[in-house]
Amino acid sequence: MLPEMAEATYAGHVGNDGSAIAWGQQLGARLADLGAYQGHGSWAVPQGALISWALMVEGGVQINDQGQRFHDETQGYSEAAVHVLAQPGGVAWNVFDDALLAFAQDFPDFVAAQDAGAVQHAGDSVALAQLIGCPPDALQATLSMVQPGTDPATGRAFKRPLQAPFHAIKVTGALFHTQGGLDIDARTRVLRQDGTPLPNVLAAGGAARGVSGQEVWGYLSGNGLLSAIAGGHIAAHTAQQLLKDTP
Repeated sequence: MLPEMAEATYAGHVGNDGSAIAWGQQLGARLADLGAYQGHGSWAVPQGALISWALMVEGGVQINDQGQRFHDETQGYSEAAVHVLAQPGGVAWNVFDDALLAFAQDFPDFVAAQDAGAVQHAGDSVALAQLIGCPPDALQATLSMVQPGTDPATGRAFKRPLQAPFHAIKVTGALFHTQGGLDIDARTRVLRQDGTPLPNVLAAGGAARGVSGQEVWGYLSGNGLLSAIAGGHIAAHTAQQLLKDTP
């Protein structure tokens, strides 16, 4: 159901194995929003560590092995996974400068990845091109476009240029969890193919459809927790009412 993520690294919980969907299908349940998921375009390789997207939002860029940027990095880390995986080899480099490196020290996950050797350093754009393995002139042209204002190619707005020395992390796109699942009504009752509820089957959280719609770009931070906490709360009240109504 997610062909664009077929080669993505899975970085989610091992318990997310699709059992709820298999059980629901055996009961004749309807499925919904199976095209939605949480991806992440900043999974460090080979360290296997998540790199905070705050680096991109605050001014960092992603560059492929041709020395080019390829999307607006502020549009969201979930859909960024698709953009990164579409690059040669399914990888890109997060590039940032000293100011952003200092900013990142406030994130424990980043510090751990840094200690594991994920962060590489380059004194200038030529050294950075050698690290990435891209043409120096192409990379210099890309970096020269990182200026205050709106980049005409991607539509991204920059506040300042990146200053040498540079720092870079090799990353790929990762899949964390899907956002679709068993179709439910407002009381979290699982629905049959005809839209009527099964008499005593409830679903919430990762087992049920969420609030992200049908595509990767519908995911916002916290959508999974929202479905789990709010859905679980509603399901508990529904279960209580079902028990009261049972002769």
